[in-house]
Formats: sequence, C-alpha cells, structure tokens
Amino acid sequence: MNKKTSFKSSETQDNRTAGFDSVELEIIRALQRKGRATNEEIGDLVGLSPSATSRRIHSLESRGVIVGYQAMIDHGVLGASVTVFVRVTLERQSATALQSFESAIRRCNSVASCHLMAGDYDYMLQVKVADMGDYERVHQQELSRFPGVRRLESNFAVREVVGREIKI
Repeated sequence: MNKKTSFKSSETQDNRTAGFDSVELEIIRALQRKGRATNEEIGDLVGLSPSATSRRIHSLESRGVIVGYQAMIDHGVLGASVTVFVRVTLERQSATALQSFESAIRRCNSVASCHLMAGDYDYMLQVKVADMGDYERVHQQELSRFPGVRRLESNFAVREVVGREIKI
C-alpha cells in the first residue's frame, strides 16, 4: 500500500513538473525559499556558474514560469490583522458585468485577493482590515458600491493555519 501511495504522489509530482529539467526545478525551489538569492548563491546550489544561472532564470521568466518577485508582508504589523473572506454574488454574470466588477475590485486596497468562482457565488475575496469597524467602512463605502453587486456574505478568520505558496 505504501508503494502504491508513493507511486501516486510521484506521478502527481511528475505531471506538475513535466517540461522542466532538474536544474530548472532546483532554481524554482531556491527562488521560492529565497527570492532575493543572488545568481551566485543559486548557481552554487544547482551546480552552475552565475552567468548560466542568470540565463536559466531569464528563460523561466520569459516562459512565464516566474511571473514576479514580492516581499512577504506581515499585515498585522501594518495594522491590518483581521482577515475577512467575502463571497460576492452579482446581479448578472455577463462579460460586461464581470469586467466592471473586476475593474472596480482592483482599486480596493483592502482586497488581498479576488477569485472568480464556480458554484453558488461569483467571487471570493480575501480582505485585510484593522478591525470590525474598519471592515464595516470597507463594506459600506467600497464593496457594497461596486457595480453589479447583489449580495455580500462575510466570514471572519479566527487565525491562519497554513499560508504559503505551493512548493515544487
């Protein structure tokens, strides 16, 4: 049974990483751990010169594998320690309605992520706010005023259990 389980998990891993050689995968892993690593540091890990490492990284960027670099921010330190998940239902799901909503949501700085959903509601938002009063402000002055919004359902997170990028 263990052999079968490990076979399935390695098969899944192979499907996710198909089209990448082992050096590319190691570069991706290194950048996931430390996005500010130098080409020399990554090259030491994967057995390449800094210039060859740089070429590999640029190739991954140009192929759209690496889409950017970001700093991981502790929102609590910045005064946005409350996470609210908001389910949004629109009045209609036409292309114009979706585009109008998406354009407006991009301008709301309290929205950490927005996902178009399949199922009972149209969008799932992750909102970061300071407290309940701050969320009330965001809800009244921004979210409820976005074009085409019919219904908002909010759930407050008690605490984050896992928060990470998916590792290769």
